[in-house]
Amino acid sequence: MTEDLSLPAVTYEREFWKRYHALRQMLEHLKEEDYLMHRLKAETLIPEQARDMAIKAILGELNDKHQIFLEFFYEFVEFCSHGLHRADISVEFRVFPGGMSEIDNCLLLVDKRRDNLPVEIGRRFIETIPYSEGWQKILAYYRREETRYDRLFGGNLDRCSLKITEELFPSPCHYIAIRLPAQTVLRAHPH
Repeated sequence: MTEDLSLPAVTYEREFWKRYHALRQMLEHLKEEDYLMHRLKAETLIPEQARDMAIKAILGELNDKHQIFLEFFYEFVEFCSHGLHRADISVEFRVFPGGMSEIDNCLLLVDKRRDNLPVEIGRRFIETIPYSEGWQKILAYYRREETRYDRLFGGNLDRCSLKITEELFPSPCHYIAIRLPAQTVLRAHPH
């Protein structure tokens, strides 16, 4: 009597790669639509009224797709937090006097793979950081999070990093590069 030793149709590993591939496809599609909208805004050969109507339609559709993407992204991060794969977020941003911030870069790092994320996710991520209160508060926040994830992951600190640089020219600001496990976004914005 021979037994079938094949894997079941749905395994964590297969489901993870399926979701990750879908996430990357969604990111690519959002990027293409965003590019289309910027090109449409810059187009001068199309009559202004027709261009405005097209932009309004694309913008509405793009907003709906962003909401769907955010829901899928949060579910993906939640899924990753229960398994063998590592999902981290790295955000580089500037903090200007008065507490204003500007995001330079937002990345999703999944098992050493890097994918650019929409700025909106970076914005939601830095909302968890008291950046408007000065670099000392940012450092205190980071140390708390690092300690929390150190305990959670059993001493594995290679997923956490912080770099704070003071820039004086062309305008004074602090440049922050922070990386933490992606679950940080889930705590701030439960879906």
